Amino acid sequence: MGALSLLTTSSLAANSQDSYIGNETPEEITVSGPRLQVRATGQKIVIVDYASQAVTRLDSALGSVPGVGLFRRANSFTSHPTTQGLSMRGVGANGAGRVLVTLDGIPQNDPFGGWIYWSGYQGNAVGQAVVRRGGSPGAFGAQALAGAVDLQSAPGNQISGFYGSDNSFAVNGSAAIETASGEFTLNSGYFETDGDFLLDEADRGLVDARAASEAYAIGGSYAHALADDTILTARVRAYGEDRVNGFSLAVNETDAIDTSLRLLHQPESGTAYELTVYYRERDFANVFASARDERTTERAVLDQFDVPAWGAGFLARVQSGGFEFGLDGRRMSGETNERFRNLGAGFTRQRRAGGDQWILGGYGEYAASGDWGELSATFRLDRWRTYNGERLETNIADGSLVREDTVANRADWIGSGRIGFERNLTGAITLRTAAFKSWRLPTLNEYYRPFRVVNDITEANPDLKPEALYGVELGFDYRPLNTVSASVTFFRNWLNDGVGNVTIGFGPGFFPLGGFVPSGGVLRQRANIDRTTIDGIELEGRILLDSNLELKGQYLYARSRITAFDANPALVGNRPVQTPRHSATASLYKTLDKGWWRLEARYAGGQFDDDLNTRRLDSIFTVNAGAAYEITENVQLTANVENLFNARVVSALSSTGLETMAQRRYGRVGVSANF
Repeated sequence: MGALSLLTTSSLAANSQDSYIGNETPEEITVSGPRLQVRATGQKIVIVDYASQAVTRLDSALGSVPGVGLFRRANSFTSHPTTQGLSMRGVGANGAGRVLVTLDGIPQNDPFGGWIYWSGYQGNAVGQAVVRRGGSPGAFGAQALAGAVDLQSAPGNQISGFYGSDNSFAVNGSAAIETASGEFTLNSGYFETDGDFLLDEADRGLVDARAASEAYAIGGSYAHALADDTILTARVRAYGEDRVNGFSLAVNETDAIDTSLRLLHQPESGTAYELTVYYRERDFANVFASARDERTTERAVLDQFDVPAWGAGFLARVQSGGFEFGLDGRRMSGETNERFRNLGAGFTRQRRAGGDQWILGGYGEYAASGDWGELSATFRLDRWRTYNGERLETNIADGSLVREDTVANRADWIGSGRIGFERNLTGAITLRTAAFKSWRLPTLNEYYRPFRVVNDITEANPDLKPEALYGVELGFDYRPLNTVSASVTFFRNWLNDGVGNVTIGFGPGFFPLGGFVPSGGVLRQRANIDRTTIDGIELEGRILLDSNLELKGQYLYARSRITAFDANPALVGNRPVQTPRHSATASLYKTLDKGWWRLEARYAGGQFDDDLNTRRLDSIFTVNAGAAYEITENVQLTANVENLFNARVVSALSSTGLETMAQRRYGRVGVSANF
């Protein structure tokens, strides 16, 4: 099985820019998995070991890295799927996210909206996540604007399950079966919960329902050794989710399927190459509702009854010596079919809006090293196009046309790149620095899909321009001993044409853009904000107090503010929504003869829930705890409590002061067996 060893031995030796959240730092950290290594000269990388976290969900585990998180503070237990995109380093949060997420190198961002269905990564499907801070053009292609997170699958033979708060439970399983010339892997998982209420008891009414959900995921792969250094891998993965979002009428459903095929040639020396093709399909349905009559009745205000989307792409890479060349492309298509304008007797209008887009690009990279240090330089050129855009609205009663927008096709070229440098200044201190330009094409969702949350309405904008992020950073890593390490990173980013939800007006009233806005409601539209500037510093320290006890701390300061916006100068100086200036984590991790325990504290400073910076969310401090104990060599008990002291976490604030709650205390106990 010499060729199959490529699946687990493609790695980057641990060096000064790598840090590890999980067990103590290993001698070697796998960061490429079953694909060619992605160079990271001068880039700060954090490895999150999912198996030894004190939290349950993968997105919550990633939140142990300060500055990495979803659009809102709510994790994927209760957050609406369209708000589950990742952001990083204070580069402004939005529902689509500004971070590219891949699973073994295959993009996971939704082809229509850019968000991630985190509940689809059940149990043992993911072993670790490689968090790459800062724009990552090159092998990750376009869309890795603020960074990239590469999830690494965890093949093995295991069955696990847990039971927890809110009558939640999960069962998961995985298996790896070797053949004479290959290996089959299978993994599956199911999760269900009654959920918790999204409002405090004093604010709830008869219509408020628990945020119940259920999700399943099943996947498999076959890796076939064509030669000792060449592997062909086929993968397929299916996923489904049903949610209740605070009202009995506010539900959403998702069905998804992903497939991919990869040819990897990776000899011990000489030219290596990788060729990957993939296809993704999504079927989404969603209803937004609002409470009425002092929360005694509810009304559906937007019924997105059919939101189909699909995406396909390819990636070709060749590495020879210090050179790498690549070509990649992706194609996305989707639309929303929805009923709207419910005045009390049912919906009166229907809308179809959507379009297509593609990105095709190529890059070249050169890396060299010597006594003077290590240097890498990447240049990338992309061509993008949006087309077939439309917005069609009709009266349901007679089918008459009330609005027809034909959106002009648009296309352009965009260049991007990155240069990184590292040098050992002493035996214990390493300098690293980098400069980059990255970019992101707005999603089909941002271009075409309006939405409504309670009484707040947000309109789409088919005229959005691509976002561009320019960044520079300088860091020092200090490792005098294997048991002690520290690092500091200074960075400045400039986000040009960042997409934000900009306030148009307040209800009650009629607006030509969005129609009638009810009392207490706000009308917003997605718009390009000319420039947002982010100054930041990252601090990290780690010490082994004894051979089995690790103390680790991380801190991020990100001063993010709008510095130019000609169309709305009143917003200049404001902070982007859902972006705290201060965030930090600290953890104690203890390995035992037959298990481990972890105690973790997280802090996030105050932030704003609106572009006007009038809805302020207070700072939060939460504590998580987890432990595992081996009953036998192959059977392990696990337990964890998130938000141990039940701190109050507000994730959203309406114009009337109504607070949406998130991440209440949650506990679970589980068991896993290896075979």
